[in-house]
Amino acid sequence: MDRSDYPFNQEEIRYGIEVFLGTVFQIIIILLVAFVIGLAKEVAFCLLSAAVYRRFSGGAHCEKYYRCTLTSLLVFNVLAYIAHLIDPAYFQLLILIAFITSLLALLFLVPVDNPRNLISNTEQRKTLKLKTSMVLMVLFGGSIGAYRLYTHQIALAILLGVLWQTFTLTALGHKFIVGWDRSFAYIETIFSKEGGIHNE
Repeated sequence: MDRSDYPFNQEEIRYGIEVFLGTVFQIIIILLVAFVIGLAKEVAFCLLSAAVYRRFSGGAHCEKYYRCTLTSLLVFNVLAYIAHLIDPAYFQLLILIAFITSLLALLFLVPVDNPRNLISNTEQRKTLKLKTSMVLMVLFGGSIGAYRLYTHQIALAILLGVLWQTFTLTALGHKFIVGWDRSFAYIETIFSKEGGIHNE
């Protein structure tokens, strides 16, 4: 049977499995740490908000999964903590900022390509843009619902997740992620050199 008869090649399947397992591992580690420090609910909603938004919008990536995991671990736990610090009176201002910035990102940036999976099809780009807009509507609706019916920390956590993901779509967000990536790479070189010295 010719390889063209298969709908997916081995490289695509391998990449899909790698992404899935990496994502599951990231979620487990992030939520475990959040549970230990007492921010499980806030981190879960912040992470869910950013992840669902990111699913269709794309965004900046670290080169290695462990770097992405450590970055996400720090970012989402910090955002969850910030959700506890923000006065509920600022909810309307925050949702306005999140709405405006995400709308601009939707109009001018979404979808942002993954270097390993470039999007060249015009119709696909339109579909991703449409799905992103639907996700944002659900997230903003969920945030308003949480604010009125549940707790303002969850509502703020959802908005902070949206703001973080919007940030990763921008050029400044890409520079931020690249900066983290290079920092981790530099630390790797230090440890690899030390390992080489000890082995001599």
